[in-house]
Amino acid sequence: MSSFANNVILLWFIVITFLPCSWGQECSIEQKRALLEIRNSTNGSVFADWDGRDCCNAPGIYCDSIDGGVSIIDLQSDNAPSSTWYPNVTLFTIFDELEQLRLNGMNIGGELKPFCELKRLKSLAVLDLGNNSMEGTIHPCLGRIEGLSVLVLSHNRFNGTIDKAFCELKQLIALDLGNNSMEGTIHPCLGRIEGLFELVLSHNHFNGTIDKAFCELKQLSVLDLGNNLMEGTIHPCLGRIENLRQLVLSGNRFHGNIPPLLFSNQSEIVLLDVSSNQLEGVLSFSIFANVSSLVYIDLSNNYLEIETESPSWVPTFQLTRLNLANCNLNKRNGHVVPSFISTQLDLGWIDLSHNSIEGGIPCQLLFNNTSIQGLFLRSNILTGSFLDCNAKNQTSSIVSFDISDNQVRGPLPENIGHLLPLLEHCNMSSNALEGNIPWTLGNLSLVILDLSNNMLTGTIPQSLTKNGSAHSLVYLNLSNNKLQGKMLPRDSIMPSLECLQLSGNRFEGVISPTISNSPSLVILDVSHNYLSGNIPRWLYSHPSLVAVRLKGNRFEGHLLRRMCQMRSLQVLDISFNHISGGIPSCINNITFWKKSSPSPTGSNYFTQKGRLRYLISSSGLYFAFQSYFLIKYMEYTFNGIPLLLMTGIDVSSNQLTGSIPSEMGELSQIKSLNLSNNFLTGSIPISFRNLKNVESLDLSHNKLSGKIPSELVQLTSLSVFSVAYNNLSGRIPFEQQFSTFNMKSYDGNPDLCGGPLPRNCSTPNQPDPTHKRDQKDQKEGTRVIDTPFFFYAFVAVSYAFGFWVFFGILIINKNWRMNYFRAVDRYVESFLEMLSKYW
Repeated sequence: MSSFANNVILLWFIVITFLPCSWGQECSIEQKRALLEIRNSTNGSVFADWDGRDCCNAPGIYCDSIDGGVSIIDLQSDNAPSSTWYPNVTLFTIFDELEQLRLNGMNIGGELKPFCELKRLKSLAVLDLGNNSMEGTIHPCLGRIEGLSVLVLSHNRFNGTIDKAFCELKQLIALDLGNNSMEGTIHPCLGRIEGLFELVLSHNHFNGTIDKAFCELKQLSVLDLGNNLMEGTIHPCLGRIENLRQLVLSGNRFHGNIPPLLFSNQSEIVLLDVSSNQLEGVLSFSIFANVSSLVYIDLSNNYLEIETESPSWVPTFQLTRLNLANCNLNKRNGHVVPSFISTQLDLGWIDLSHNSIEGGIPCQLLFNNTSIQGLFLRSNILTGSFLDCNAKNQTSSIVSFDISDNQVRGPLPENIGHLLPLLEHCNMSSNALEGNIPWTLGNLSLVILDLSNNMLTGTIPQSLTKNGSAHSLVYLNLSNNKLQGKMLPRDSIMPSLECLQLSGNRFEGVISPTISNSPSLVILDVSHNYLSGNIPRWLYSHPSLVAVRLKGNRFEGHLLRRMCQMRSLQVLDISFNHISGGIPSCINNITFWKKSSPSPTGSNYFTQKGRLRYLISSSGLYFAFQSYFLIKYMEYTFNGIPLLLMTGIDVSSNQLTGSIPSEMGELSQIKSLNLSNNFLTGSIPISFRNLKNVESLDLSHNKLSGKIPSELVQLTSLSVFSVAYNNLSGRIPFEQQFSTFNMKSYDGNPDLCGGPLPRNCSTPNQPDPTHKRDQKDQKEGTRVIDTPFFFYAFVAVSYAFGFWVFFGILIINKNWRMNYFRAVDRYVESFLEMLSKYW
C-alpha cells in the first residue's frame, strides 16, 4: 500500500489511542469469550499476556474513546501461529462496532468465503488479510461489505478473476490484490469507483489492455499493474489523471511509444516504472523536464532509444533513483553518460548497464556526487585502467559497484580500500584486470566480491579472509584467474560465507580445512585447479552444503559413507579426478535427492536464514552465485536461483569400481546422473525406472553387462541417454523417449540389437525379417564373413580377377586391342589440345 493510505490508518490509530478513553465500560462477556477463543485457536500466540478481563488491555485491541467498544483488531505478524491458522470468523462479528480488522501475516489458510460473515459488521472500513496462505477465488460476497474503504488481499494464493461485485464498493479508496495468481482482464467497472485512490494489481496473470475507464479516476494516486501479462499501448489519456503520483506498468507486454502527452499534465508524478516491456521508438528525456516532483524513473529493458543530450534542456526534478539499463542510450551522441546527472544532487542509485558506453570509468559519478551509493555500468565498452583519473586523495560514498563485462585493464589500485571505504557489494568480473588482489580490500566490510574472469595473479591476501571483510563476506568469487598457492590463507575465518567459488585457478595442496569455520556455506566450487589428497572427512559432515564442485583436480581415495550425511546436497560434481572404490549404497540417505518437498536447508536455506537471495534483489548488483554442470554433453551454467532447481550427480572420469547400487534408483529428484568413464561392472539397476525427473543419464565407457532394462522407458523426462562402450547385450527398448535416441547412445556394445542399430534381433518367436539365413549361417558363417580379413581378401581377389580378365581379352582379340589403343590416343590428343588453349 502507498504511504498515503498507511498514514491515514496510522493517524486513525493515534487519535483512537491517545484521546481520553472511557474506561468505565468494559467489553461484554461475550466479547471476552471471543478473544479467549481466538487466543486458544492460535495456541496462545496472540493475546499471550492478556489477563482475560478488559478487552481494551489485550495486545492489538483498540477501543473507542467514547463508549469503550472494540473498534480495531490488529494482530501483528510477530505473533503469528507457527502452523496454518483457520480462524472462526464468526468470533470477529461479535465486535459489532469493529471498524478495522487487520490480520496481515497471520499465517491464515483456507478460502475467503468464511470471511463473508463480516458483512454483518456495518462499521467495518478496513480489512487487511495480506501476507497469508489463503487460496481459491476472491468471493464476490466481499462486495456486500458496504462501508469497506480499504481492502488488502495481497501476497496470498488467490486465483480466478475480479468479480464485478467489487465495483459495488462505492466507498473503496484502496484495493490491493498484488502478488497472487489472478487472471483474466481487469474489469472496467473498477474505473467507476470515483474515490479510488490506490489500485495495486501487480504480480498476477492479468491480461488484456488498460481500459480507458481508468482514465476517469480523478482521485487515483497509485496505479500498479506491474508484472502481469497485459499488452497493447500505453494510452495517453492516463495523463488526465492529475493526482497520479505512482505509475508502475513494468514487466508486461506493452508496446509502441511512450506518449509524450502522458506527462504534459503530470507535474505531480513521483515514480514512473515502465521497465521490461516491448516499448520502442526514440524518446527524448526532455519530456520529463517539467515533472518537478519526479524522484524515481525506470525505463530499462525495452526497445527504446533514449536521448538525453538533445534537444538541450534543464531538469526541474531531483532524482533519487535512475535506471536506463539496456536503453540504447545516446546512440546519436556517441553513447555518452547523460550530462544531466551532474545536476542530480540526491541521486543515490543509477544503472546505465548494457548501453555501449565508451571510455574510462566515469570518475565524476564516483567522486563528485556524494549521494550516489549504487553505480551499475555492467556490459558497456569501458576501457582504460581502473579509476584512470586523479582520485588519489578522494573517497567515494559508493556501496554497490558493478563494472562487470567491460574491458577495464591493468592492476587494481593498492589503496582501493581508501578510495571506496563504504564498498559492500562489488562486481568487477569479466574484465582484463591484472596483478595482485589489493590487501586493502580486507579493510572494508565487503558482503559480495566478484573478481572472476580476469587475469589476476598471486595469492589470496590474508586480510581478505581474516580481517574486516572476512567477517562480513557472504559471496566470494575469484574463479577463472591465475591465482596460485594454497586455496585459502592459513587461519582464515569467514563465518558468514555462503558461496565460495575459486574454480579455474592454479591452487595446490588440499582443500583448506578453514572452510569448516564457515557453517553457512551453501556453494563450494574449487574445480579445475591442482588440488590433491583425499576429500576431507569434515566436508562430508558440513551442515548446509547444497552444491559441491570438485571437478578436474587430483583428488584420490574412496567415496566415504560419510557423504550420505549431506542431507541437503543438490549438486555433486567430482568428475575428472582419481577417485576409486565403489559408490556407497547409503547414497539414498541424501534426502533432497529423494523427496520433492525441500529440506530445512537446501532450497529454503536462502529464504529462512541465508542472505544470498536477499542480496540478489536488494543490492542491485548483477551478481549470481553460479555453478557449471554437465548435462546433455554440454556444460551449463546455473546462476542464482535457477541453481536451486538443479539436482545432479557427476562422478564421471574417475576410477570407480563395483556395481551401481540399486539404491540410486530411489533418487527420484535427480535431473542429471553421469557415471561414465569408470570401471563399473554388473547390470543397470531396474530401480532406475524410479528416476522420474532424470533428463540426462550417462553410463557410457564402463564395463556394465546384461540387458538394458525395458522398464527404463518409463523415464518420460529423459532427453539424453548413453550406455555406449559397455558389454551390454540383448534387445534395445525402443519405445517412448527411447525411440528418440540414435546409434551413438549404444556404440561399442556388439551384442546389442534392435532399433536404432542396424543389427536386428532374431528369437525363436520373432524371426529376422530382413536376413533369412539359417541358424548355422548366423552362428558360424556370418562370423567369418564379417571379419576384416575376409573383406580385404575379397577386394584383392576381385581386383586381380578383373584386371587379368580385361587384359586377357586384349591379348587374345586383336580387333579389341587395336580399338582400345585408338581410343586412348584420341583421349590423349584431346587432352593436349585442351591444354594448348590455356597456355
